[in-house]
Amino acid sequence: MLKASYNIVHNLREARQENDSEGFLTQLAHAKLSIIPNGLKRVLRTFIKLQRFIGNTFKYKDLTNGRIGGLNNKIKVLKRIAYGYRNFQNFRTRILLTNKLYLNELPIAQAA
Repeated sequence: MLKASYNIVHNLREARQENDSEGFLTQLAHAKLSIIPNGLKRVLRTFIKLQRFIGNTFKYKDLTNGRIGGLNNKIKVLKRIAYGYRNFQNFRTRILLTNKLYLNELPIAQAA
């Protein structure tokens, strides 16, 4: 049972590192047929349930939530610093300016 568990985990990890979605799904299917501990069965059931989302990580491997997390952190710091803003509009403007999220006005096209 220990060897089977090790092989399943190792094969799933290897498929993930090689970005092989078909191999990952195949290993999940084989794992359902194996005799493994209840904890690993629970993890595999979760993987099967979230199979669609896991497939997206193989498809879009270069996307992360890092930039959004950094932006949220900057906003939290500004919120802590800017405790005394009189209204939300001023606070929103400060967030947009410090994070360069404002839209530049487009130049007016000149008539030829």
